[in-house]
Amino acid sequence: MKPLSPKKLLLAGAGHAHIGLLRRFVAGQLDSTDFKGTAIDIALISEHPQTIYSGMLPGWMAGHYSLDDISIDIKSLCRRAGVRFIQQSIVQVNAASNMVATTSDEPLALDYDVLSLNTGAETDMRWLDKRDSYAKTDTHASTDVIAIRPLSEFITHWQQILAEARQASQYQLAIVGAGAAAAELVMAAQVALQHINPNHQVTLVCGEHLLSGFNLRFQQRVIRQLHRHDIKIVHERATGYHDGHLLTAHDTLPMNTVIAATGVVGSAWTAVTDLQTVGNGFMAVNAMQQSVSHPNVFAVGDVATRVDADMAHSGVHAVHGGAIEADNLLAYLKDKPMQDYQPKKNTLYLLSCGDKYAIASWGALSLQGRGLWYLKRYIDQRFVKAK
Repeated sequence: MKPLSPKKLLLAGAGHAHIGLLRRFVAGQLDSTDFKGTAIDIALISEHPQTIYSGMLPGWMAGHYSLDDISIDIKSLCRRAGVRFIQQSIVQVNAASNMVATTSDEPLALDYDVLSLNTGAETDMRWLDKRDSYAKTDTHASTDVIAIRPLSEFITHWQQILAEARQASQYQLAIVGAGAAAAELVMAAQVALQHINPNHQVTLVCGEHLLSGFNLRFQQRVIRQLHRHDIKIVHERATGYHDGHLLTAHDTLPMNTVIAATGVVGSAWTAVTDLQTVGNGFMAVNAMQQSVSHPNVFAVGDVATRVDADMAHSGVHAVHGGAIEADNLLAYLKDKPMQDYQPKKNTLYLLSCGDKYAIASWGALSLQGRGLWYLKRYIDQRFVKAK
């Protein structure tokens, strides 16, 4: 009897879910030949051979970690897991023909039996007045708005900011955003820039509602920490950046550089895919993290939105939902029952405050202290350093 052709599992992106799946293969917890006697060919496609762990990015900015400390070697992990690594960027997903197209000097058209999307998303830059400003994409530019995502590009931009700050007698940096990420970034940036020169200043432009998804006690604690760092808080909506000035609804603020931490939208390729999307270009998935339009496609993390539940894009759901998603795509290949991801009512959130201090949120409870920063460091390092 002619042997069956291997089934093809394509992992697009190197987010939490795919990192966890690869580590399970390395640990021998999964066997790629245990699929009804049919072998499975697994490939992972990512634009970069290393992934930056976003949870430790503020600590790196503040000088507590090296770049190696916050990086995961995806290419090496794939090799140890027996998974092919393809260093390319995605430009199109054609679910009707089970194809993913890439772009590079040698573009590829990759076919699959099952596709898992864990590519993340892009920074929401719609607040910018496009007549006056544009997102910074050229690493040699120095006066445009810097998007926090993709992280690989932000790493280069932050190093340039520090270099410029070392040459300046007074450096003004604004961070636009109202979420926890913006709060962490602004405190990390203030610690780093004031270490260079006490005259340097970071401003948080957050509109009317700062940390609206958290309980009041947590919000109050964060605001006190922002004041402790002498961070200026502007409760107005940013509208653009032009000729070294950040524009708000009622003011014009001189700034050397502006960083946008303003939520996420779908990646550019989601605008042309035949996969069903919702909101601002997110893959529409069900409780099993499965595409509602194409059952052989799964998605988790910032690239996806649950249509059956109101769930924020967060690292907590990316980790826990990613584990369920990984189990489900393997169960799908084996024709076995899949399971739902039901998020817990309360989840622990640890927000770093720049100088080895952290604030915790758990439902209606909130705590703060240096011990919580070391707890966060332990949790983060355990994830990054896991084999």
